[in-house]
Amino acid sequence: MRTYVALIRAIGPLTHPKMPMAGLREACTDAGFTDVATVLATGNVLFRVGGSRKAVLARLRAVIDGFGLDNAVVLRTPAELEQIVSANPFPDAVSRGSEFAVFFLAEPAKDTGWMAGLSGPERLELKGLDLYVDYSGGVSASPLTPAKIEKRLGVVTTFRNWNTVMKLLAAAEKLGGKP
Repeated sequence: MRTYVALIRAIGPLTHPKMPMAGLREACTDAGFTDVATVLATGNVLFRVGGSRKAVLARLRAVIDGFGLDNAVVLRTPAELEQIVSANPFPDAVSRGSEFAVFFLAEPAKDTGWMAGLSGPERLELKGLDLYVDYSGGVSASPLTPAKIEKRLGVVTTFRNWNTVMKLLAAAEKLGGKP
């Protein structure tokens, strides 16, 4: 059995489709996941399950489909979350946790050349399958929207602000930590 943190794209209480977290926990349990927990109401679910990553994604896709949604999902392990936190290239941005985000890529980026030509206040650094974005001027004020970032990278992403990343890591550690 391995612990996973599943990040369902575009779930939220205000601007995106809603998915009741109690219903998500129940559906995941019914699908054979154990120790299921959710963090916030934005599509973050932690669980333990056996099988390959590909098989886990397929089972989770079926759960999401059961809600009538076609949202993408990205998986990370607690160890991968720990690495994301420890590899943070912008430690000064941590104090502005809601303006500092990690974009979790589903697969390697197809295009990264555009990042070198950015001239705004945002700072970006791609490390493996994770893109750190410091929105020092505020997320809502930036023309570099999550949709634009995803389009330019050429792959499916979902992002969480640093405060949420830290909550996910704490929940993963509470669930049992490393696989």
